[in-house]
Amino acid sequence: MEKTIINIKKVSLIFFILTGLLHLGSSILIANELFLKQSQIINKTMDIPLVLTGLIYGFSSLRLSLTDPGKKHKALDISLASIIILVLIGLIVVNLAIPNLK
Repeated sequence: MEKTIINIKKVSLIFFILTGLLHLGSSILIANELFLKQSQIINKTMDIPLVLTGLIYGFSSLRLSLTDPGKKHKALDISLASIIILVLIGLIVVNLAIPNLK
């Protein structure tokens, strides 16, 4: 189980860096008014994946640092997964409920 968490941590770090660079790059393009339509689409769609990959990376790091490799930690795993799911649902609701202001 520990190897699985370590692999999840490595993969989520790669995706966090990629989505972060893409989100940051689109923000820079919007600020400079270059490729405005495409940059706005990328910027609006990459916020949830950025937060989600950051949460997965952070909680997998937290899980590895808090636990003993020899024991099972089902309650901690369930609580961390439920926090990720609740934050994801909250982000989706906020994105759909709040209109885009111009």
